Amino acid sequence: MSYVAFQYAEALYALALEEKQVDEVLTNFEAFNNAQDEDISKFLNHPKITKKNKKEVVGKAITNSLFKNFVFVLIDNSRIEYLDDCLSEFKVINDNQNKVMNVVVYSKEILAISDLNKLKNNLGMKHNRKVMIKNIVEPSIIGGLRIEYDGQVLDETINNHLLILKNKLTK
Repeated sequence: MSYVAFQYAEALYALALEEKQVDEVLTNFEAFNNAQDEDISKFLNHPKITKKNKKEVVGKAITNSLFKNFVFVLIDNSRIEYLDDCLSEFKVINDNQNKVMNVVVYSKEILAISDLNKLKNNLGMKHNRKVMIKNIVEPSIIGGLRIEYDGQVLDETINNHLLILKNKLTK
């Protein structure tokens, strides 16, 4: 992500928080971002289309005035290409504010709900945060789990243990 996107997202978040519209802005932001296809992206980033025309089209598509004005600022400052990054940064800021930790768990098979709940509770108590878990099936894993969160990786897979063992034996 870029620092520019973070600055815009932080400004939007501060205004949304002040106006008590964080959830509404996030919903509009995600909907607008998901609705974009290649043609819309080309239109918004095209240098020969006037900012006025871009704002006219965008103004009709967005209902939340705070988010609409945010997109207008991006258009005015020729920063619309940062829209995806701004959404990612906005979500990170919101998660941090709400003490939410997003965890990705890689496993050979889908984990049982009871196992996911145990993991969620353990991580939540350890980090004093609400934990959201996404379980991704990785067929190359022989067994065990690889857990990723906040830039950390806990690799307790058999694959990793075999790799460590191989490295020790080859030394």
